[in-house]
Amino acid sequence: MDNVITSRQNNLVKHVKALSTKKYRDQWNEFFVEGIKGMEEAVSRGAKVKYILIREDFNWEHSSICKIVQDNKIPCYRVSKGVFDSMSDTRTPQGITAVIGKPAYDMEQILNRPSFFLTILDGVQDPGNVGTIIRTMDGAGGDGVVLFPGCADPYNPKTVRSTMGSIFTMPIFYVEDKLAFLNKLIGGECHVMVSHLDGENLFNWKGGYDKVALVIGNESKGVSEAICTFASSMVKIPIIGDAESLNASVAAGILIYHIINKCHYM
Repeated sequence: MDNVITSRQNNLVKHVKALSTKKYRDQWNEFFVEGIKGMEEAVSRGAKVKYILIREDFNWEHSSICKIVQDNKIPCYRVSKGVFDSMSDTRTPQGITAVIGKPAYDMEQILNRPSFFLTILDGVQDPGNVGTIIRTMDGAGGDGVVLFPGCADPYNPKTVRSTMGSIFTMPIFYVEDKLAFLNKLIGGECHVMVSHLDGENLFNWKGGYDKVALVIGNESKGVSEAICTFASSMVKIPIIGDAESLNASVAAGILIYHIINKCHYM
């Protein structure tokens, strides 16, 4: 790693910059993470680290990254400060970026289990909300997060940061035909809970189901009416104070842990 990449036209640099777009991430089935914490999480959780780019002034030889690179034989390249900063997605980059292969999961394997818990996002557009919900499902021991059309890309750099490492271990699925998917859930005796302003008080919901799918809707429009027709139950979190509503990821967190508790997953 003696040579320093000094050109923005370098293929590795151009590739990382291109990974800031969803189209390119989908084409290459890759994404990137920035910073020491992100790199450590990726390796410790078994992510497919393709290679890393290190800014020339980053003292990596005296960091935990050096041992990670050596132990896992990860290709790494030193990049000049100006070039590195030009491809970074953060205002104050730490000086290390890793290119990661997207993990692959089998939805059928989950649906064939005697019990499972999924959270479905219907048009949740804020990357921070999507990332936080993924992180919450990971923390609660959920089995997967399903994204319907219109959601923020989970591999968007902002979403990746919001997951705090859960992007590497929580199964994530894209589903284009949401009605067919919901039909399949219902046919498999899955209880579909929809978060809705016209629903019953969440804390009156008794639970006890082996298979549950929670649906969280768009931040402003909520869950689409077409999806509501598949609801086994519709619930709302009671607002006791003067707030008009709760943030989507905060509401999801309350719903997720209530389901976990009432369905004896804990």
